[in-house]
Amino acid sequence: MFHAETRRLIETWAALPGAGRIPDRQDLDALSLGPLVTRLFLLDYRPRNSRIRLAGDWIEALHGRPLGGRAWSDLWDRASLPLVEAALAQTLHEIRPVILTGDCPRLPGGIEMPLVPLRGPGGRADRIVGLYRPRGLERPVSRPPTRLSAHASLAVGEPPRARPQLVALQGRRVA
Repeated sequence: MFHAETRRLIETWAALPGAGRIPDRQDLDALSLGPLVTRLFLLDYRPRNSRIRLAGDWIEALHGRPLGGRAWSDLWDRASLPLVEAALAQTLHEIRPVILTGDCPRLPGGIEMPLVPLRGPGGRADRIVGLYRPRGLERPVSRPPTRLSAHASLAVGEPPRARPQLVALQGRRVA
């Protein structure tokens, strides 16, 4: 079972207008998530070249630097990149939340990271909001910042399905 904070982000996303077709970024009021806002981030998705648009104060403190404009891949160890990239693509292509789990040397209990897809200002599905959810201590232990490592990725819920349509072949209706 996922942590209540993970469920809260997913439920907030699912309640947005158009969640079955990927909601617009402007419809998500991050401040409605209260204290979680310091652990939220927003990515500008590009295959193998995603950039961090915004990152909460807690995340920047964990990594020891401002993150706006930086490459998302810089936060992960090389071995984790295929799994992380697949999770980003999956949340956008399947229109459903995906949860990454992994480790961070500064968070002894590891991390649970829900990702939800959004549409950017141009109407393209190219934004992803995520949450750093520590599974142990709430505050990072004082060690130098290091890269995250991903262990697993899990899609949540069923992907939306296209509505069946009747098609006529040679004058006969078929599904």
